[in-house]
Amino acid sequence: FRILCFSDSHGIKDFDTRVVRDIEAIVEGTSPDLVLFLGDNVWRDGAENEDTLRAFMTAVTKPLTDRGIPWAHVFGNHDMETGFLTKDQQRVYESIPGCLSSAGPEEVYGTGNWVLEIKSEFSDKTVYNVWGLDSGRGIGEFLDCCCLPRDTKTKLSDPLHMSSGYDAVKFTQQMWYWNESLRIEKENGEKIPGLMTMHIAPPEYVLLSKNVQETDFKGTHREYVGSSPVNSGFLATMAQRGDIKTVVVGHDHINDCEGTYLGIRLTYDGGIGYDGYCHGDLRGGRIVDVRENDPWNVKTYMVRSKDFVENYESEDT
Repeated sequence: FRILCFSDSHGIKDFDTRVVRDIEAIVEGTSPDLVLFLGDNVWRDGAENEDTLRAFMTAVTKPLTDRGIPWAHVFGNHDMETGFLTKDQQRVYESIPGCLSSAGPEEVYGTGNWVLEIKSEFSDKTVYNVWGLDSGRGIGEFLDCCCLPRDTKTKLSDPLHMSSGYDAVKFTQQMWYWNESLRIEKENGEKIPGLMTMHIAPPEYVLLSKNVQETDFKGTHREYVGSSPVNSGFLATMAQRGDIKTVVVGHDHINDCEGTYLGIRLTYDGGIGYDGYCHGDLRGGRIVDVRENDPWNVKTYMVRSKDFVENYESEDT
């Protein structure tokens, strides 16, 4: 079962159509069973209203709908750029053919917390889970959840990790993931392995490039990890639950690296867009290959636009 992830398409009203060309070429060349869009799908005037969002997402999903390939998405920090709320955007996404992602429970923080159960080829048993979470936008939202003033100091001069102003996965989301994972285990008689996807990386990603040998670090790391200044403990939650062995995030467009920490392969998906900063040699998507006879050990790697698009422009944009 092949999953193909695209991140940071950064669609705008008058978007560069090369993003559709690249998605078409990569999809044609890799034949995925499921495609995921991992946040910052649109920004600026691309998130202006229903019409601009629908126009862009219809265009970038056409290579999938033409082939009958289902897809899902999570939101990023830029998707609500102009105030078109993600809960309203979600209805637009769900109205586009092939969309499998959902808003998720109302009592759980954010929009778009979902799990897709991948069934056996031979029965109705679940053999793999694909998870999506809303990783939020700015640290102010995390402070709101804590009932703390927005001017509460979170960026310190000597932090434990690279500090920035982004959001973090909330406790209600972690509790929902834990309980859903337990439910699926009970229904299937065993713990089910899975892939976790979201937009913003957990803070532990900063450890990868600092510990190359210990984490089996691979890939390209061209910008700092844009995580939250607050570690909400989500990686530890996944490690304790023991079913997530691979995480894919976007957000940091010119990182496509990966490494292992707490037994979980932490990976980046290099940006696919042309209307936000991306590097031409890294542009592409991340493949996750799952085999039913060994779903705990998936294979993941980057695929590049330059390897699938004829006469691809290799300059940085």
